[in-house]
Amino acid sequence: MGAESGSQRILDAMDKGTKVEQIVEAARLLRAAGIRVGFFLQFGYLGEGAADIEATRRLVRAALPDDIGVSVSYPLPGTPFHERVRAELGERRNWLDSADLAMLYHGPYSTRFYRRLHGVVHKEFRLLRAAGTERPVRHVARAMRHPRSRDALGRLRDAVTLPLDRLVLAGLERLDRPAVAPPSGPAGRA
Repeated sequence: MGAESGSQRILDAMDKGTKVEQIVEAARLLRAAGIRVGFFLQFGYLGEGAADIEATRRLVRAALPDDIGVSVSYPLPGTPFHERVRAELGERRNWLDSADLAMLYHGPYSTRFYRRLHGVVHKEFRLLRAAGTERPVRHVARAMRHPRSRDALGRLRDAVTLPLDRLVLAGLERLDRPAVAPPSGPAGRA
């Protein structure tokens, strides 16, 4: 599902035509029908701030999809969003020209912020999924005997490194803090 954001303000700016509640309900209905749910999320849309990012993280916690994909916002030719940032694109004109999670335009935060955010969101997601489906690993030695020991060790690594990643992310957020103005009017829509 192209959920994109858990912030209604950002969904409206994108002109998605969906409500956050509809995303949660669609995930519930799909799961009830036996269909696995994946969310595609994007960060870095024009005007996005810390509250919008947190709203997207809350959406993941509330809906707990089976999988997530995280990207930065890429301006697609022919959209109002692309028109708004075209002058900033230079030689890099689409996501194929971009490095992983690299901003193609001057976004709300830096590329390094979004790369760290990507890691934090994925670690939080994996730990939430594991907590809902499996018992926590009590000892590393026991985990090594478990048939899915790589998964267990990965969750252990995520649990240990996540607090530091969150601190680094908060530091980057303070350094990069944007002056967020809510997108408005047709020019603010994509």
